Amino acid sequence: PSRFVCIDAYIHYSLAELDGKTTAMLKLIEEDADSFAQRAEMYYKKRPELISMVEEFYRAHRSLAERYDQLKSDSSTRLLTTLGSPFSSTKDRLEKLPSMMDQTDDGYSETCDPEESVESEVDDPEPDYETEVDQEIKAEAIPSGVSNDEVKKLREEIERLKEENRIQQDLLVQKDEEKREVIRQLSLAVDVLKDENVKLRKYLARDSPNPKKRAPFEFNIFKGAFLGKLFNGPPKVSVVAL
Repeated sequence: PSRFVCIDAYIHYSLAELDGKTTAMLKLIEEDADSFAQRAEMYYKKRPELISMVEEFYRAHRSLAERYDQLKSDSSTRLLTTLGSPFSSTKDRLEKLPSMMDQTDDGYSETCDPEESVESEVDDPEPDYETEVDQEIKAEAIPSGVSNDEVKKLREEIERLKEENRIQQDLLVQKDEEKREVIRQLSLAVDVLKDENVKLRKYLARDSPNPKKRAPFEFNIFKGAFLGKLFNGPPKVSVVAL
């Protein structure tokens, strides 16, 4: 019983540890920021920590699975040992049977046939053997039942943790894809601004082939008209009566 108490304590400790790691990963994933720059910075800062948490979660999960395999193997070995021991006991009794017959007193030998004695000695161990096997199997039945229940619970918990881990990985992939999409959109916006900048430079170079020869006054007028068109739309033309 003390062995199963230790196993139960180990299982509860392992499950509590896995729950704690799961909660920590969820808390890390659910953190958010106000701007894209802050989210990107937080992502690159938290990514190594999240990877470390996932690795620790995997190691704990693997240790729990190995412990389950070990318990399953120990239970099978115990059962085989229990079933094998009565046969060796019966064999020893059969080997000792002749010496037991030699030690029988003379009065008993005269009133009883040796063959009948052999048959009685051979027949006697069988009920004892059956009784011992039944008792040992019954003794192992209760611990085996408890172990099977624990194994069943452990399997269910492992499956639940696997499903949670898969969901968390899907969430991570989704968040990564959203961040990549934002980066792609920003890159497109930057490319558009670069193209417009190139077009404006070409436009200025075409309309003013030699800006040094223009008078400063004419250049300032052209600059003001261009900036007004850029920020306020086309300039209004004032008509003066002659």
